[in-house]
Amino acid sequence: MNIIRLIAWREYMENVRTRGFWIGILVLPVLLVGIFLIQSRLANVSPTRHFLLIDQTGRYAAAVQAAIDLEHQREILQAFVSYLLEHRREQDLERTSASAATAADQLIEDVPSDEVAALNQWLENGGLDVALAMVSPYLEPDAPAFELPRRRFVAAELPGDVDPGADPANLIASLRPYLNGERPVLADGQRQELFALILIPESVDNAIVRPGTLPAPPAEAPPGIQYWARNLTDSRLPDAIERSINSEVRNREFANYGFDAELVRNVQRTRMPLSRLDPRAAQGEEQVSMADTLRQFAPMGFVYVMFIALMQSVQYLLSNTIEEKSNRIIEVLLASVTPHELMMGKLLGIGLSSITTVSVWIVSLLLFLNYFPVGNAEIVNQILQVILGSELIPWFIFYTLCGYALYAGLFLAIGSLCNTLKEAQSMMVPVIILLVVPVTIMPFVVQDPNGTLFRAMSWFPLFTPFLMMNRAAADPPLIDVIGTSVLLLAGIAFMLWLSGRVFRHGVLRTGQPPRLMELLRLLRRH
Repeated sequence: MNIIRLIAWREYMENVRTRGFWIGILVLPVLLVGIFLIQSRLANVSPTRHFLLIDQTGRYAAAVQAAIDLEHQREILQAFVSYLLEHRREQDLERTSASAATAADQLIEDVPSDEVAALNQWLENGGLDVALAMVSPYLEPDAPAFELPRRRFVAAELPGDVDPGADPANLIASLRPYLNGERPVLADGQRQELFALILIPESVDNAIVRPGTLPAPPAEAPPGIQYWARNLTDSRLPDAIERSINSEVRNREFANYGFDAELVRNVQRTRMPLSRLDPRAAQGEEQVSMADTLRQFAPMGFVYVMFIALMQSVQYLLSNTIEEKSNRIIEVLLASVTPHELMMGKLLGIGLSSITTVSVWIVSLLLFLNYFPVGNAEIVNQILQVILGSELIPWFIFYTLCGYALYAGLFLAIGSLCNTLKEAQSMMVPVIILLVVPVTIMPFVVQDPNGTLFRAMSWFPLFTPFLMMNRAAADPPLIDVIGTSVLLLAGIAFMLWLSGRVFRHGVLRTGQPPRLMELLRLLRRH
Protein backbone atom coordinates (compact mmCIF):
# COMPACT_ATOMS: atom_id res chain seq x y z
CA MET A 1 0.00 0.00 0.00
CA ASN A 2 2.91 2.33 0.72
CA ILE A 3 4.20 1.78 -2.84
CA ILE A 4 0.78 2.68 -4.28
CA ARG A 5 0.72 5.84 -2.14
CA LEU A 6 4.16 6.90 -3.37
CA ILE A 7 3.21 6.30 -7.01
CA ALA A 8 -0.07 8.20 -6.53
CA TRP A 9 1.78 11.17 -5.03
CA ARG A 10 4.29 11.12 -7.89
CA GLU A 11 1.49 11.07 -10.49
CA TYR A 12 -0.34 13.86 -8.68
CA MET A 13 2.70 16.12 -8.52
CA GLU A 14 3.61 15.36 -12.12
CA ASN A 15 0.16 16.53 -13.23
CA VAL A 16 0.08 19.55 -10.91
CA ARG A 17 3.33 20.82 -12.41
CA THR A 18 1.99 20.77 -15.98
CA ARG A 19 0.74 23.85 -17.78
CA GLY A 20 -2.39 22.03 -18.92
CA PHE A 21 -3.44 21.32 -15.33
CA TRP A 22 -3.30 25.00 -14.38
CA ILE A 23 -5.09 26.03 -17.56
CA GLY A 24 -7.85 23.54 -16.75
CA ILE A 25 -8.09 24.59 -13.11
CA LEU A 26 -8.21 28.32 -13.88
CA VAL A 27 -10.49 28.19 -16.91
CA LEU A 28 -13.74 28.35 -14.90
CA PRO A 29 -12.75 31.22 -12.53
CA VAL A 30 -11.41 33.26 -15.45
CA LEU A 31 -14.52 32.47 -17.48
CA LEU A 32 -16.87 33.54 -14.68
CA VAL A 33 -15.06 36.82 -14.07
CA GLY A 34 -14.78 37.43 -17.81
CA ILE A 35 -18.49 36.87 -18.37
CA PHE A 36 -19.36 39.24 -15.53
CA LEU A 37 -17.02 41.98 -16.75
CA ILE A 38 -18.11 41.63 -20.37
CA GLN A 39 -21.82 41.68 -19.51
CA SER A 40 -21.36 44.65 -17.19
CA ARG A 41 -19.41 46.50 -19.85
CA LEU A 42 -21.89 45.71 -22.63
CA ALA A 43 -24.82 46.75 -20.44
CA ASN A 44 -23.21 50.16 -19.94
CA VAL A 45 -22.14 50.71 -23.55
CA SER A 46 -25.36 49.60 -25.23
CA PRO A 47 -25.89 52.34 -27.85
CA THR A 48 -28.81 54.73 -28.02
CA ARG A 49 -30.85 54.03 -31.15
CA HIS A 50 -32.09 57.01 -33.20
CA PHE A 51 -35.16 56.60 -35.36
CA LEU A 52 -37.42 58.59 -37.67
CA LEU A 53 -41.20 58.38 -37.42
CA ILE A 54 -43.31 59.47 -40.40
CA ASP A 55 -47.05 59.04 -39.87
CA GLN A 56 -48.86 60.10 -43.03
CA THR A 57 -52.25 59.26 -41.44
CA GLY A 58 -51.73 61.44 -38.38
CA ARG A 59 -53.50 58.82 -36.24
CA TYR A 60 -50.79 56.41 -35.09
CA ALA A 61 -47.84 58.58 -34.08
CA ALA A 62 -49.10 58.80 -30.51
CA ALA A 63 -49.36 54.99 -30.30
CA VAL A 64 -45.78 54.61 -31.56
CA GLN A 65 -44.47 57.13 -29.05
CA ALA A 66 -46.47 55.39 -26.31
CA ALA A 67 -44.82 52.09 -27.26
CA ILE A 68 -41.36 53.64 -26.99
CA ASP A 69 -42.20 55.28 -23.67
CA LEU A 70 -43.62 51.99 -22.40
CA GLU A 71 -40.41 50.18 -23.38
CA HIS A 72 -38.45 52.77 -21.43
CA GLN A 73 -40.73 52.33 -18.42
CA ARG A 74 -40.21 48.56 -18.63
CA GLU A 75 -36.43 49.09 -18.39
CA ILE A 76 -36.95 51.44 -15.44
CA LEU A 77 -39.11 48.83 -13.71
CA GLN A 78 -36.53 46.08 -14.25
CA ALA A 79 -33.70 48.32 -13.04
CA PHE A 80 -35.75 49.35 -10.00
CA VAL A 81 -36.49 45.74 -9.04
CA SER A 82 -32.78 44.88 -9.32
CA TYR A 83 -31.96 47.96 -7.24
CA LEU A 84 -34.54 46.93 -4.63
CA LEU A 85 -33.24 43.36 -4.43
CA GLU A 86 -29.69 44.59 -3.95
CA HIS A 87 -30.33 47.31 -1.39
CA ARG A 88 -33.44 46.29 0.55
CA ARG A 89 -33.07 46.03 4.30
CA GLU A 90 -32.71 42.41 5.46
CA GLN A 91 -32.48 43.01 9.20
CA ASP A 92 -33.98 45.36 11.75
CA LEU A 93 -37.32 45.04 9.99
CA GLU A 94 -39.27 46.41 12.95
CA ARG A 95 -38.28 49.89 11.76
CA THR A 96 -39.55 49.17 8.30
CA SER A 97 -42.97 50.32 7.18
CA ALA A 98 -45.24 47.30 6.79
CA SER A 99 -46.98 48.80 3.79
CA ALA A 100 -43.65 49.59 2.13
CA ALA A 101 -42.38 46.08 2.76
CA THR A 102 -45.58 44.58 1.39
CA ALA A 103 -45.46 46.79 -1.70
CA ALA A 104 -41.80 46.01 -2.32
CA ASP A 105 -42.26 42.26 -1.91
CA GLN A 106 -45.33 42.31 -4.14
CA LEU A 107 -43.43 44.18 -6.86
CA ILE A 108 -40.52 41.73 -6.67
CA GLU A 109 -42.96 38.83 -6.94
CA ASP A 110 -45.11 40.29 -9.76
CA VAL A 111 -42.38 41.27 -12.25
CA PRO A 112 -41.03 37.75 -12.93
CA SER A 113 -44.50 36.14 -12.94
CA ASP A 114 -46.33 38.63 -15.19
CA GLU A 115 -44.24 41.58 -16.30
CA VAL A 116 -47.00 43.06 -18.48
CA ALA A 117 -49.50 43.20 -15.60
CA ALA A 118 -46.80 44.47 -13.22
CA LEU A 119 -45.85 47.22 -15.68
CA ASN A 120 -49.46 48.36 -16.03
CA GLN A 121 -49.84 48.39 -12.25
CA TRP A 122 -46.55 50.26 -11.95
CA LEU A 123 -47.76 53.03 -14.27
CA GLU A 124 -51.22 53.26 -12.73
CA ASN A 125 -49.73 53.64 -9.24
CA GLY A 126 -47.53 56.57 -10.25
CA GLY A 127 -44.39 54.94 -11.58
CA LEU A 128 -40.89 55.51 -10.25
CA ASP A 129 -41.47 58.58 -8.04
CA VAL A 130 -44.24 56.94 -6.05
CA ALA A 131 -42.33 53.63 -5.84
CA LEU A 132 -39.22 55.34 -4.46
CA ALA A 133 -41.26 57.16 -1.84
CA MET A 134 -43.05 53.95 -0.85
CA VAL A 135 -39.98 51.74 -0.42
CA SER A 136 -37.49 54.27 0.96
CA PRO A 137 -38.00 53.00 4.56
CA TYR A 138 -37.40 49.46 3.26
CA LEU A 139 -33.93 50.29 1.89
CA GLU A 140 -30.56 50.08 3.62
CA PRO A 141 -29.51 53.37 5.25
CA ASP A 142 -26.44 53.66 3.01
CA ALA A 143 -28.21 52.67 -0.21
CA PRO A 144 -27.08 54.81 -3.16
CA ALA A 145 -29.55 56.87 -5.14
CA PHE A 146 -31.37 55.02 -7.91
CA GLU A 147 -29.83 55.72 -11.31
CA LEU A 148 -32.39 56.18 -14.04
CA PRO A 149 -31.51 54.11 -17.12
CA ARG A 150 -31.03 56.19 -20.23
CA ARG A 151 -33.43 55.95 -23.12
CA ARG A 152 -32.55 53.29 -25.68
CA PHE A 153 -34.63 54.82 -28.49
CA VAL A 154 -34.63 58.55 -29.29
CA ALA A 155 -36.48 60.30 -32.11
CA ALA A 156 -34.34 62.13 -34.68
CA GLU A 157 -35.23 65.22 -36.72
CA LEU A 158 -36.55 64.70 -40.23
CA PRO A 159 -33.94 65.92 -42.75
CA GLY A 160 -34.91 69.22 -44.37
CA ASP A 161 -34.66 67.82 -47.89
CA VAL A 162 -37.23 65.08 -47.23
CA ASP A 163 -40.95 65.64 -47.88
CA PRO A 164 -42.94 63.59 -45.31
CA GLY A 165 -46.05 63.71 -47.48
CA ALA A 166 -44.38 62.25 -50.58
CA ASP A 167 -45.30 58.90 -52.07
CA PRO A 168 -43.85 56.10 -49.87
CA ALA A 169 -41.62 54.84 -52.70
CA ASN A 170 -40.16 58.31 -53.29
CA LEU A 171 -39.88 58.89 -49.56
CA ILE A 172 -37.84 55.73 -49.08
CA ALA A 173 -35.63 56.61 -52.04
CA SER A 174 -34.79 59.98 -50.49
CA LEU A 175 -34.08 58.41 -47.11
CA ARG A 176 -31.92 55.50 -48.31
CA PRO A 177 -28.63 57.41 -47.84
CA TYR A 178 -29.59 58.00 -44.20
CA LEU A 179 -30.74 54.42 -43.68
CA ASN A 180 -27.53 53.04 -45.20
CA GLY A 181 -25.36 55.18 -42.91
CA GLU A 182 -24.07 57.37 -45.75
CA ARG A 183 -25.56 60.55 -44.25
CA PRO A 184 -26.27 61.40 -40.58
CA VAL A 185 -29.43 62.75 -39.02
CA LEU A 186 -29.79 65.35 -36.28
CA ALA A 187 -30.91 64.38 -32.77
CA ASP A 188 -30.67 66.78 -29.81
CA GLY A 189 -28.57 69.06 -31.99
CA GLN A 190 -25.95 66.39 -32.73
CA ARG A 191 -25.20 64.36 -35.85
CA GLN A 192 -26.22 60.74 -35.30
CA GLU A 193 -26.48 57.57 -37.33
CA LEU A 194 -30.04 56.63 -38.26
CA PHE A 195 -31.01 53.28 -36.78
CA ALA A 196 -34.53 52.80 -38.14
CA LEU A 197 -37.40 54.41 -40.03
CA ILE A 198 -41.03 53.82 -39.07
CA LEU A 199 -43.20 54.76 -42.03
CA ILE A 200 -46.99 54.67 -41.68
CA PRO A 201 -48.44 55.18 -45.17
CA GLU A 202 -51.69 57.06 -45.65
CA SER A 203 -53.42 53.92 -46.90
CA VAL A 204 -52.25 51.77 -43.99
CA ASP A 205 -55.81 51.03 -42.75
CA ASN A 206 -56.48 49.10 -45.95
CA ALA A 207 -53.99 46.48 -44.75
CA ILE A 208 -55.86 45.68 -41.50
CA VAL A 209 -56.60 41.95 -41.36
CA ARG A 210 -59.97 41.04 -39.82
CA PRO A 211 -61.31 37.55 -39.06
CA GLY A 212 -63.39 36.13 -41.90
CA THR A 213 -61.89 38.38 -44.58
CA LEU A 214 -59.72 37.18 -47.44
CA PRO A 215 -56.14 38.43 -47.47
CA ALA A 216 -55.42 41.24 -49.88
CA PRO A 217 -53.70 40.28 -53.15
CA PRO A 218 -49.94 40.87 -53.28
CA ALA A 219 -48.99 44.44 -54.00
CA GLU A 220 -45.77 46.10 -55.06
CA ALA A 221 -45.55 48.06 -51.82
CA PRO A 222 -45.09 46.21 -48.49
CA PRO A 223 -48.39 45.98 -46.60
CA GLY A 224 -49.10 47.78 -43.36
CA ILE A 225 -46.54 49.76 -41.37
CA GLN A 226 -43.05 49.77 -42.88
CA TYR A 227 -40.11 49.31 -40.52
CA TRP A 228 -36.78 49.97 -42.23
CA ALA A 229 -33.53 49.06 -40.46
CA ARG A 230 -30.18 47.47 -41.30
CA ASN A 231 -29.96 45.81 -37.89
CA LEU A 232 -32.04 42.64 -38.15
CA THR A 233 -31.27 41.26 -34.68
CA ASP A 234 -32.47 44.01 -32.32
CA SER A 235 -36.23 43.44 -32.40
CA ARG A 236 -37.18 45.47 -29.31
CA LEU A 237 -38.34 48.55 -31.23
CA PRO A 238 -40.41 46.84 -33.98
CA ASP A 239 -41.97 44.43 -31.47
CA ALA A 240 -42.99 47.27 -29.16
CA ILE A 241 -44.43 49.27 -32.06
CA GLU A 242 -46.36 46.30 -33.40
CA ARG A 243 -47.92 45.61 -30.01
CA SER A 244 -48.90 49.23 -29.49
CA ILE A 245 -50.34 49.76 -32.99
CA ASN A 246 -52.36 46.55 -32.80
CA SER A 247 -53.68 47.62 -29.40
CA GLU A 248 -54.73 50.95 -30.91
CA VAL A 249 -56.41 49.21 -33.84
CA ARG A 250 -58.32 46.88 -31.51
CA ASN A 251 -59.44 49.80 -29.33
CA ARG A 252 -60.93 51.45 -32.40
CA GLU A 253 -62.61 48.22 -33.35
CA PHE A 254 -64.11 48.02 -29.85
CA ALA A 255 -65.39 51.58 -30.21
CA ASN A 256 -66.93 50.84 -33.63
CA TYR A 257 -68.83 47.91 -32.12
CA GLY A 258 -69.91 49.92 -29.09
CA PHE A 259 -67.67 48.25 -26.52
CA ASP A 260 -65.88 50.08 -23.72
CA ALA A 261 -62.19 49.59 -24.59
CA GLU A 262 -61.07 50.29 -21.02
CA LEU A 263 -63.50 47.71 -19.68
CA VAL A 264 -62.27 45.12 -22.19
CA ARG A 265 -58.65 45.85 -21.28
CA ASN A 266 -59.39 45.40 -17.60
CA VAL A 267 -61.07 42.09 -18.32
CA GLN A 268 -58.05 40.96 -20.35
CA ARG A 269 -55.76 41.85 -17.43
CA THR A 270 -57.82 39.83 -14.99
CA ARG A 271 -55.94 36.68 -14.03
CA MET A 272 -56.18 33.69 -11.73
CA PRO A 273 -52.99 32.71 -9.88
CA LEU A 274 -51.80 29.11 -10.07
CA SER A 275 -50.31 27.66 -6.92
CA ARG A 276 -47.82 24.86 -7.49
CA LEU A 277 -47.84 22.43 -4.57
CA ASP A 278 -45.66 19.43 -3.74
CA PRO A 279 -47.52 16.52 -2.11
CA ARG A 280 -44.25 15.17 -0.69
CA ALA A 281 -43.63 18.29 1.42
CA ALA A 282 -44.62 18.65 5.07
CA GLN A 283 -48.00 20.13 5.90
CA GLY A 284 -47.91 23.89 5.54
CA GLU A 285 -44.79 23.80 3.34
CA GLU A 286 -46.37 22.41 0.18
CA GLN A 287 -45.96 25.65 -1.79
CA VAL A 288 -43.28 25.12 -4.47
CA SER A 289 -40.59 27.78 -4.22
CA MET A 290 -37.99 28.88 -6.71
CA ALA A 291 -35.44 26.81 -4.76
CA ASP A 292 -37.61 23.72 -5.25
CA THR A 293 -37.70 24.32 -8.99
CA LEU A 294 -33.96 24.94 -9.17
CA ARG A 295 -33.35 21.79 -7.14
CA GLN A 296 -35.06 19.72 -9.84
CA PHE A 297 -32.69 21.06 -12.49
CA ALA A 298 -29.56 21.24 -10.30
CA PRO A 299 -28.57 17.60 -11.05
CA MET A 300 -28.05 18.57 -14.70
CA GLY A 301 -25.36 21.04 -13.62
CA PHE A 302 -23.73 18.40 -11.42
CA VAL A 303 -23.74 15.92 -14.32
CA TYR A 304 -22.05 18.46 -16.60
CA VAL A 305 -19.33 19.03 -14.00
CA MET A 306 -18.91 15.25 -13.61
CA PHE A 307 -18.60 14.81 -17.36
CA ILE A 308 -16.06 17.62 -17.85
CA ALA A 309 -13.97 16.52 -14.86
CA LEU A 310 -14.05 12.90 -16.01
CA MET A 311 -13.02 13.76 -19.57
CA GLN A 312 -10.16 15.89 -18.26
CA SER A 313 -8.87 13.27 -15.82
CA VAL A 314 -9.05 10.30 -18.21
CA GLN A 315 -7.30 12.38 -20.85
CA TYR A 316 -4.47 12.98 -18.38
CA LEU A 317 -4.43 9.27 -17.55
CA LEU A 318 -4.37 8.19 -21.17
CA SER A 319 -1.72 10.64 -22.35
CA ASN A 320 0.45 10.05 -19.29
CA THR A 321 0.43 6.27 -19.77
CA ILE A 322 1.13 6.45 -23.51
CA GLU A 323 3.92 8.98 -23.01
CA GLU A 324 5.67 6.90 -20.34
CA LYS A 325 5.25 3.77 -22.42
CA SER A 326 6.68 5.35 -25.59
CA ASN A 327 9.61 6.83 -23.62
CA ARG A 328 10.33 3.46 -21.94
CA ILE A 329 9.87 5.02 -18.49
CA ILE A 330 7.34 2.33 -17.59
CA GLU A 331 10.00 -0.36 -18.08
CA VAL A 332 12.13 1.35 -15.43
CA LEU A 333 9.16 1.70 -13.06
CA LEU A 334 8.17 -1.95 -13.47
CA ALA A 335 11.64 -2.97 -12.37
CA SER A 336 10.74 -1.72 -8.89
CA VAL A 337 6.94 -2.13 -8.62
CA THR A 338 4.30 -4.55 -9.85
CA PRO A 339 1.89 -3.68 -12.69
CA HIS A 340 -0.98 -3.69 -10.18
CA GLU A 341 0.76 -1.19 -7.90
CA LEU A 342 1.65 1.03 -10.85
CA MET A 343 -1.90 0.97 -12.22
CA MET A 344 -3.54 1.73 -8.86
CA GLY A 345 -1.01 4.48 -8.13
CA LYS A 346 -1.80 6.12 -11.46
CA LEU A 347 -5.54 5.87 -10.84
CA LEU A 348 -5.26 7.45 -7.39
CA GLY A 349 -2.80 10.17 -8.39
CA ILE A 350 -4.74 11.35 -11.45
CA GLY A 351 -7.96 11.04 -9.43
CA LEU A 352 -6.56 13.40 -6.79
CA SER A 353 -5.69 15.95 -9.45
CA SER A 354 -9.25 15.70 -10.81
CA ILE A 355 -10.68 16.19 -7.30
CA THR A 356 -8.46 19.26 -6.91
CA THR A 357 -9.78 20.72 -10.16
CA VAL A 358 -13.45 20.12 -9.32
CA SER A 359 -12.97 21.54 -5.81
CA VAL A 360 -11.44 24.73 -7.18
CA TRP A 361 -14.30 25.03 -9.72
CA ILE A 362 -16.99 24.66 -7.04
CA VAL A 363 -15.28 27.10 -4.65
CA SER A 364 -14.85 29.60 -7.51
CA LEU A 365 -18.53 29.34 -8.41
CA LEU A 366 -19.60 29.85 -4.80
CA LEU A 367 -17.30 32.85 -4.37
CA PHE A 368 -18.53 34.34 -7.63
CA LEU A 369 -22.19 33.97 -6.68
CA ASN A 370 -21.55 35.31 -3.18
CA TYR A 371 -19.35 38.32 -3.88
CA PHE A 372 -20.06 39.49 -7.42
CA PRO A 373 -23.19 41.62 -7.85
CA VAL A 374 -25.52 40.15 -10.44
CA GLY A 375 -28.83 41.18 -11.94
CA ASN A 376 -31.16 39.12 -9.77
CA ALA A 377 -29.93 38.61 -6.21
CA GLU A 378 -32.95 36.51 -5.30
CA ILE A 379 -32.09 33.83 -7.87
CA VAL A 380 -28.46 33.85 -6.70
CA ASN A 381 -29.54 33.29 -3.10
CA GLN A 382 -31.75 30.41 -4.20
CA ILE A 383 -28.89 28.85 -6.19
CA LEU A 384 -26.59 29.10 -3.18
CA GLN A 385 -29.28 27.54 -1.02
CA VAL A 386 -29.64 24.63 -3.44
CA ILE A 387 -25.89 24.04 -3.73
CA LEU A 388 -24.95 24.42 -0.07
CA GLY A 389 -28.01 23.03 1.65
CA SER A 390 -28.89 20.28 -0.76
CA GLU A 391 -28.66 16.54 -0.27
CA LEU A 392 -27.28 16.39 -3.81
CA ILE A 393 -23.70 17.04 -2.66
CA PRO A 394 -23.18 13.51 -1.19
CA TRP A 395 -24.67 11.99 -4.34
CA PHE A 396 -22.36 14.13 -6.48
CA ILE A 397 -19.26 13.05 -4.53
CA PHE A 398 -20.25 9.37 -4.63
CA TYR A 399 -21.11 9.22 -8.33
CA THR A 400 -18.11 11.34 -9.34
CA LEU A 401 -15.72 8.96 -7.60
CA CYS A 402 -17.52 5.90 -8.97
CA GLY A 403 -17.62 7.30 -12.49
CA TYR A 404 -13.92 8.06 -12.36
CA ALA A 405 -13.02 4.60 -11.04
CA LEU A 406 -15.17 2.95 -13.71
CA TYR A 407 -13.97 4.86 -16.75
CA ALA A 408 -10.41 5.53 -15.59
CA GLY A 409 -9.66 1.81 -15.51
CA LEU A 410 -11.06 1.49 -19.03
CA PHE A 411 -8.99 4.36 -20.42
CA LEU A 412 -5.89 3.16 -18.58
CA ALA A 413 -6.28 -0.24 -20.25
CA ILE A 414 -6.56 1.49 -23.64
CA GLY A 415 -3.45 3.54 -22.91
CA SER A 416 -1.47 0.44 -21.98
CA LEU A 417 -2.23 -1.13 -25.39
CA CYS A 418 -1.23 1.88 -27.52
CA ASN A 419 2.06 3.56 -28.25
CA THR A 420 0.68 6.87 -29.56
CA LEU A 421 -2.45 8.96 -29.03
CA LYS A 422 -3.31 8.45 -32.68
CA GLU A 423 -3.53 4.70 -32.11
CA ALA A 424 -5.70 5.25 -29.03
CA GLN A 425 -8.25 7.44 -30.85
CA SER A 426 -9.93 4.60 -32.73
CA MET A 427 -10.22 2.53 -29.54
CA MET A 428 -11.61 5.51 -27.61
CA VAL A 429 -14.54 6.18 -29.95
CA PRO A 430 -16.92 3.51 -28.52
CA VAL A 431 -16.12 4.62 -24.97
CA ILE A 432 -16.71 8.29 -25.81
CA ILE A 433 -20.08 7.37 -27.35
CA LEU A 434 -21.03 5.58 -24.12
CA LEU A 435 -20.04 8.68 -22.15
CA VAL A 436 -21.99 11.07 -24.37
CA VAL A 437 -25.28 9.12 -24.40
CA PRO A 438 -26.37 9.84 -20.77
CA VAL A 439 -25.26 13.47 -21.10
CA THR A 440 -27.31 14.14 -24.24
CA ILE A 441 -30.52 12.74 -22.76
CA MET A 442 -30.32 14.79 -19.53
CA PRO A 443 -33.23 17.18 -20.36
CA PHE A 444 -35.51 14.21 -21.00
CA VAL A 445 -34.45 12.50 -17.77
CA VAL A 446 -35.38 15.62 -15.78
CA GLN A 447 -38.88 15.58 -17.31
CA ASP A 448 -39.51 11.92 -16.46
CA PRO A 449 -36.82 10.87 -13.95
CA ASN A 450 -38.62 7.72 -12.79
CA GLY A 451 -39.85 6.61 -16.21
CA THR A 452 -39.45 2.98 -17.22
CA LEU A 453 -36.82 3.68 -19.88
CA PHE A 454 -34.56 5.76 -17.66
CA ARG A 455 -34.97 3.39 -14.71
CA ALA A 456 -33.86 0.52 -16.95
CA MET A 457 -30.90 2.48 -18.35
CA SER A 458 -29.80 3.35 -14.80
CA TRP A 459 -29.01 -0.32 -14.17
CA PHE A 460 -26.32 -0.31 -16.85
CA PRO A 461 -23.15 0.42 -14.80
CA LEU A 462 -21.52 2.60 -17.47
CA PHE A 463 -24.62 4.87 -17.42
CA THR A 464 -25.37 4.61 -13.69
CA PRO A 465 -23.26 7.53 -12.34
CA PHE A 466 -24.77 10.03 -14.78
CA LEU A 467 -28.39 8.86 -14.84
CA MET A 468 -28.70 8.30 -11.09
CA MET A 469 -27.13 11.71 -10.43
CA ASN A 470 -29.64 13.19 -12.87
CA ARG A 471 -32.50 11.44 -11.07
CA ALA A 472 -31.28 12.20 -7.54
CA ALA A 473 -33.58 15.20 -6.96
CA ALA A 474 -36.71 13.21 -7.88
CA ASP A 475 -36.47 10.71 -5.00
CA PRO A 476 -35.90 7.58 -7.12
CA PRO A 477 -37.25 4.29 -5.69
CA LEU A 478 -35.09 2.78 -2.98
CA ILE A 479 -34.64 -0.39 -5.04
CA ASP A 480 -33.06 1.72 -7.80
CA VAL A 481 -30.76 3.54 -5.39
CA ILE A 482 -29.51 0.42 -3.61
CA GLY A 483 -29.60 -1.94 -6.59
CA THR A 484 -27.80 0.34 -9.03
CA SER A 485 -25.21 1.27 -6.38
CA VAL A 486 -24.42 -2.38 -5.65
CA LEU A 487 -24.26 -3.16 -9.36
CA LEU A 488 -22.10 -0.08 -9.97
CA LEU A 489 -19.61 -1.09 -7.26
CA ALA A 490 -19.52 -4.63 -8.67
CA GLY A 491 -18.96 -3.16 -12.14
CA ILE A 492 -16.08 -1.05 -10.83
CA ALA A 493 -14.47 -4.10 -9.22
CA PHE A 494 -14.86 -6.09 -12.43
CA MET A 495 -13.58 -3.20 -14.57
CA LEU A 496 -10.50 -2.71 -12.39
CA TRP A 497 -9.80 -6.46 -12.42
CA LEU A 498 -10.21 -6.58 -16.19
CA SER A 499 -8.16 -3.41 -16.70
CA GLY A 500 -5.46 -4.83 -14.45
CA ARG A 501 -5.13 -7.91 -16.63
CA VAL A 502 -5.03 -5.81 -19.81
CA PHE A 503 -2.56 -3.38 -18.25
CA ARG A 504 -0.25 -6.20 -17.08
CA HIS A 505 -0.07 -7.78 -20.53
CA GLY A 506 -0.22 -4.62 -22.61
CA VAL A 507 1.98 -2.12 -20.82
CA LEU A 508 5.23 -3.69 -22.12
CA ARG A 509 3.77 -4.55 -25.51
CA THR A 510 5.16 -2.83 -28.63
CA GLY A 511 3.87 -2.58 -32.17
CA GLN A 512 0.27 -2.21 -33.29
CA PRO A 513 -2.57 -2.47 -30.72
CA PRO A 514 -4.02 -6.00 -30.58
CA ARG A 515 -7.23 -6.89 -32.39
CA LEU A 516 -10.23 -8.17 -30.47
CA MET A 517 -9.42 -11.90 -30.73
CA GLU A 518 -5.80 -11.30 -29.80
CA LEU A 519 -6.91 -9.22 -26.81
CA LEU A 520 -9.17 -12.04 -25.65
CA ARG A 521 -6.25 -14.45 -25.84
CA LEU A 522 -4.17 -12.05 -23.77
CA LEU A 523 -6.88 -11.92 -21.09
CA ARG A 524 -6.91 -15.71 -20.82
CA ARG A 525 -3.19 -15.78 -20.09
CA HIS A 526 -2.14 -15.81 -16.41
